[in-house]
Formats: sequence, structure tokens, C-alpha cells
Amino acid sequence: MSSADPGPAATAEQAGGAFTHRQILTAMSGLLLAVFLAALDQTVVATAMRTIADDLQGQTEQAWATTAYLIASVLAMPFYGKLSDMYGRKPLYLIAIVVFLGGSVLCGTAGSMGELALFRAVQGLGGGGLMSLPTAVVADLAPVRERGRYFAFLQMAWVVASVVGPLAGGFFAGAGEVLGIDGWRWVFLLNVPLGLLALVTVRKALNLPHERREHRMDVLGAAALTLCLVPLLILAERGRVWGWGSPAALGLLALGVAGLAVFIPVELRRGDEAVLPLGLFRRGGIALTSAVNFTIGVGIFGTVTTLPLFLQMVQGRSPTQAGLVVIPFMLGTIASQVVSGKLIASSGRFKKLAVVGLGSMAGAMLTMATADAPTPMWVIVLIVLWLGVGIGLSQTVITLAMQNAAPKSQLGVANGASGLCRQIGGSTGIVVLFSVMFAVALGRLADLVRTSRFESVLTDPAITGDPANHRFLKMVESGHGAGIDLDDTSLLNGVDPRLLQPVTESFAHGFHVMFLVGGAVLLVGFVMTWFLRELHEEAVPEDEPEDEKEQEAQAERAEEERAAEERADGRQAGAESGAGAKSGPLPASDA
Repeated sequence: MSSADPGPAATAEQAGGAFTHRQILTAMSGLLLAVFLAALDQTVVATAMRTIADDLQGQTEQAWATTAYLIASVLAMPFYGKLSDMYGRKPLYLIAIVVFLGGSVLCGTAGSMGELALFRAVQGLGGGGLMSLPTAVVADLAPVRERGRYFAFLQMAWVVASVVGPLAGGFFAGAGEVLGIDGWRWVFLLNVPLGLLALVTVRKALNLPHERREHRMDVLGAAALTLCLVPLLILAERGRVWGWGSPAALGLLALGVAGLAVFIPVELRRGDEAVLPLGLFRRGGIALTSAVNFTIGVGIFGTVTTLPLFLQMVQGRSPTQAGLVVIPFMLGTIASQVVSGKLIASSGRFKKLAVVGLGSMAGAMLTMATADAPTPMWVIVLIVLWLGVGIGLSQTVITLAMQNAAPKSQLGVANGASGLCRQIGGSTGIVVLFSVMFAVALGRLADLVRTSRFESVLTDPAITGDPANHRFLKMVESGHGAGIDLDDTSLLNGVDPRLLQPVTESFAHGFHVMFLVGGAVLLVGFVMTWFLRELHEEAVPEDEPEDEKEQEAQAERAEEERAAEERADGRQAGAESGAGAKSGPLPASDA
């Protein structure tokens, strides 16, 4: 904590550790701006990704740009948690902002999809801290029952970003050039002024009391975790292209399994010093909440990333229109988060909220599987709103359940583990869902172009004579449809609607299967929420549970009582011995 400016946290600490509502809001002001920065980046990039992928000739590889960010943030989260327990939340959050800004500048200079994916990974190293530390800060500031209301404040930053981001992303994606720079590059460069403002605000406003704890960094565990995750995610992305039984796919699978085989014994040996202490998962409901968090990650990231693409490629909507559908998603999330926070604060119970939340997410995702090209926009908005309500309910409850089960000295690590599971679910979900969608869509398209109905369209002079159709026709004729490549979907611009009809139908079918897969994963999470324990059943954990402390105190009191009795017995025996000496030895018969 800064010695020059103790801030509201110090005042609260001197007063006995209780923060007032005003003190908490003051401490969170810089935090909210930084969260807005991270949220804005995700909504802007999601809206502009199709334009970016087309310009960089990498439409089917666009998942790499998102996955690279998620992998990097996944790997960074446990480190931010561990280091924030050691050195405090504030310095680690400042470092996260600086790294995020550096990655943003690099992304704005990318010349290929490979470079963009690499630079997004740098961004993700900072984003991991921006996303995982805020809930730990709230836990430092507020008691468990009151945290839901402050989680809602964090979510408000996402709501504002969900309004501004799609508008900014759509504007820059369709702007051509702005100040001599490609419009989509401003999607990343826009982070620079906002990030500098966040850096100054966090440095000034976020002051927390901190007791330094010494730990050793688990470099070997982090390397093993990387060796496990990265090959498996690459396999999920490229396995369809290479073939699941190809040497490359089997080699990546072997690397991932080897990484897992090294990771588990290393973390068990490291104990509390591990980058991801496995002992945490034996506490209360942490293992269960982590598993539910995985399914929530699939629902959140799978929807936010794929829904704009569905609206553009199946319904033919503009990038701005596609991005704006995120607004009802975020409004539903914030509304349900506010309500759930108040209900938990008043009752201390949350299991029913979790069940309703995951059930709503699964129901909305499965309903989305019925949508196609003619589905009205207002129906899509209602489905997305329903999904947002489910996410708001479930995310608040699962975060509180995890924090309530974690020891205070490892709160940062526990938050990192929770975020790790959610991000793994998100990155896995995005890669798998995209792979499923493209595999199903391209397979269906190759079948449709071989039908007699489509072959009659190909021979129509009005079709063959239009230069706008030539690139697409050439791909269709290559290998009887097997040569269709949608790395650059801009080739569909201006194509005759009769040629586009099988493309739209194919992608609608691909999204249909993809949403079914996502819904099935969320149904698993829904079932798991039935096994959650209520908040009041969880002991508030410190470094050791209260019931264990009480048992130790009782044992100490019993030991003291036994010692007192032994001393009393000793004094009585001594008195009797003295009396016997005065009366002489006992007769032989008595002896």
C-alpha cells in the first residue's frame, strides 16, 4: 500500500478492517475503468473479426486469434493470483494493464493472421490479470454476503462496453481507412488512450491493505500446464484438417497427455506453493464450482464469439447489427446479477439461483439451435436476453461459492483457479464449436453443390456471365465442390442470391449442430448445480477451519484440566506419604 497516500483502505484498516460502501466504491473506481478496457476490447474485436479475417486472408483460422488470447490469459491467471497473494493486488493489476497495452499496439501492426494470433497472446497475458483480479479485490473489500452487489458494478462495465464496443467495431470495420490507417487496426489502437487513463486511475484510487506472504513460484508446474493445454487446443482446431488419426494429431495428443502426467505429480509435490494447488480442490465445493465454471465458460465465450458470425453469415446482417445483439445479452446478465446479489445478501442462500441460472443457459442455447435465416431479430434478442439472465445468476453464485470455500491466505490463487477453469471452458468451447460448425457446414455445402437443382443454376447464362460470380464458381467447379475455401468470405459479396442459397443453408445447419453441442455441455453444468451446498452450510474459512480451531481449543483445555488433576493427586500422595512415615512401618500382614 502506498505510504504517501493511504487512501480509504488504510482508513478502514485502522478502524478495524470494515469498509463502508463509499470507501469500497472509491477503491473500485480505477478497477471499473480497467475492466471496461478489457470488456471493450473483446466486444470490439468480436464485431470486427470477420473484416479482420477477410483482410488478412484467414477466415477459417480466425479462431486462432481468439484462442491465442484465451490460452495466454488462462496460463497467466494462476500467476496473477499467486503473486497478488504475495505482493498485493494493486501492483499486479498495474502490470496487467501495461502488458495489455503493449499487446494492443502490436495487434494494430499485424500483417497476417499468424502475427495477429501471436500478438493477441501477448494481449492475453495482460488480459488474464484484468479479468481474474477484480473478484479477488471485491473479496478483500466486502463480506461474502455483500459481494454480489459489487460484482454487479463490475458487470456494468461490461454492459457499457457491450453498447460502445459493437458500434465502434462496426464503424472501424467498415471505415476503410482512418487517418491513413486501416479502420480495423483502430480496434486495437483505441486501447492505448483508454489504457493510459486506466493506469493512472488504478494507481491513484486502488489502495488495499496487504500482508505480504512469501511463496516460491512454481515454474515447472506452469511449464507442465502449458505443455498440457496448448497441444490439446491446437489438436481441437486442426484435427479436422489433418485427420484425427494423423501423425500430427496423435503427436499433439501424446504431448498433451504427457504434460498432464507431469503436471499432476509436480503440483502434488509443491503443495501450497503450486501454481494451481490441487489441495484446494479438496476444500468444500471448490472442485464442483470449478467444474460448473468450465461449462459456464463454454456458454459465455461460445455465444459471444459465434452469435455475431451467425447473424452475418446466415441472416446477412451488417457487423454493427450483429454486434449490437450483445446488448440484450449483457442487460440480462447485469439485471439478474443485481437481483441475485440482493437475494443472497438477505437470505444467505443461493443454490436455487444456480439451478435456475444454468437451466436458463442450457435452455437458451438449445432454443438457439432452432434459429435459421428467416428467424426474426426480436426472437434472437429474446433468446439472447434469456441466456444473459442465466449467466448473471450462475456466475455470481459460483464465484461466491468458490470464495466462501477458499482460505483467506489463498484467495488470489483460488480466484485464479476459478478463472482458469472458466477460461479453459471458453477456449475449448470456442475451438471445438467453431470446428464443429465449419466441418458440418462445409460438408453440407459440398453435398448441396452436387444436387441437380444447384447444377441447373450453374449453367444459367445470367449466372455464368456475371463477373461477380466467377471466383465462387471456380471454387465450386474445383473437385466438384470439395475445393470450396471460405478463408475469405468477402468473395460472397455481390454473388447472385441463387448461388448464396446453399451457402446460407449449409452454415445454418452448421450453427444448428454447434448450438446443440453447446447446449449439451450446459446441461451437464445444470445437473452439477443440484449438488451445490448452500452458503450458510460452508464454514467461513481462514488458514484453517473454525471447527478445527474449536476442537484444538477444547483439547488444550482438557489437557490443562488433566495436568491440574495430576498435580493435585501428586500433592495428596505426598501428604499421605508424610503421615505414614510419622506412624512407622506397616505390620507384615498389612503390607
